[in-house]
Amino acid sequence: MKTPVQIAWVDLGLVGYDEAFAVQTALHLRRRHEEGPNIILFQENFHVITLGRSASAEHLLASPQLLAERSITVRDVSRGGDISYHGPGQLVISPILKLSDLVQGVHQYVRMLEQVVINLLAVYGIRAGRVEGASGVWVGNKKIAALGIAIKHGITQHGVAINVCPDLSCFDLIVLCGLKDKGVTSLQALGVAVPTLQEVRDCFLHEFARVFAIPTIPKYHFPTA
Repeated sequence: MKTPVQIAWVDLGLVGYDEAFAVQTALHLRRRHEEGPNIILFQENFHVITLGRSASAEHLLASPQLLAERSITVRDVSRGGDISYHGPGQLVISPILKLSDLVQGVHQYVRMLEQVVINLLAVYGIRAGRVEGASGVWVGNKKIAALGIAIKHGITQHGVAINVCPDLSCFDLIVLCGLKDKGVTSLQALGVAVPTLQEVRDCFLHEFARVFAIPTIPKYHFPTA
């Protein structure tokens, strides 16, 4: 009988992108060397624009002066995809998983991760889906959750960002994911009584367990030594 996959979760709360990525990198290294479990890492970031591996400089529309005025940093990151924005009111989720523990390949993993978000949004009465040729989760022609991953040594990094109640005007500073004819939305913009990010986190964990057939996902406690 196959041993059930073990996954835990940890929530960093509101944190700087660099600090959160340092934690993600450390957890990834531990998982690679089988010194720690599969982990789903949650965070909420201060304003940051991230440039993925296929990002184009022309998709950053704001000047350095405007970015400085709005306290928005810019970071090159190792995930796939183009340009994206993260900030307060957005739940960023980074599964750090041994891919072969859960799925047959990258395509299946991405589709299942999108399905988790689609199921989550349905709980809040939002009918979401996919757009052909574009990653992430969409409500009509507007993206509500961006998805970008990286896989190193068979272990996943980065993941998905769900717009709960961010300042959507920040997305005007970029060509989101390089798609000039698409928009962006959030639970708040769609008229949902805005839940806390912790409530959305717990809903994500529930739907992740259902989609990936995981028995339970307990909270992770960092080693003390």
